[in-house]
Amino acid sequence: MKSAKALVLFFAITVAGVANAGGVQTWGHLSDALAVGLPLLAAGTAFGKGDSQGVKELTYTLGATLAADTALKSLIHEQRPDGSGKDSFPSSHTAIAFAAARFIDKRYASEASPYLYAVAGFTALARVKADKHYAKDVLVGAGLGYAAAEYFTRPIAGGAVSFMPGKSGVALLWQKPLF
Repeated sequence: MKSAKALVLFFAITVAGVANAGGVQTWGHLSDALAVGLPLLAAGTAFGKGDSQGVKELTYTLGATLAADTALKSLIHEQRPDGSGKDSFPSSHTAIAFAAARFIDKRYASEASPYLYAVAGFTALARVKADKHYAKDVLVGAGLGYAAAEYFTRPIAGGAVSFMPGKSGVALLWQKPLF
């Protein structure tokens, strides 16, 4: 629960800073910080718990996320909204943020999971507000990161959020053991 409170405090301070500073450049700096912060939190959680298997799974998750992201960027070459000349599709920042959030959620069934997804979502919003990506870029990035973590991460604690495809759409599930 302490980590959840610390995460909420960090998020609140960060958002307050953006609200005061504003501007495209500030959104860019914020998205940089969040895209680094979530993987560091994931690594710190695994190391802090002495979870060498978790460190390995996080490494695979982030490696696969970056590999898929880089492959798509090299194939598609979509221009960024800001015209910077860098590839837009998909969003690496968003992919990494969602990979880290899903890793912590699935591996440790953290009480902070809703906050982690909120921070990852805010990373995506910040990339669009920074004029670095289009909405489709961050949506695909989020899917890449989530999918990589879903594939490479095994739970060690009870409870996790997951997606379940069906004939009429996709359901969001929260699973927690009764005993």
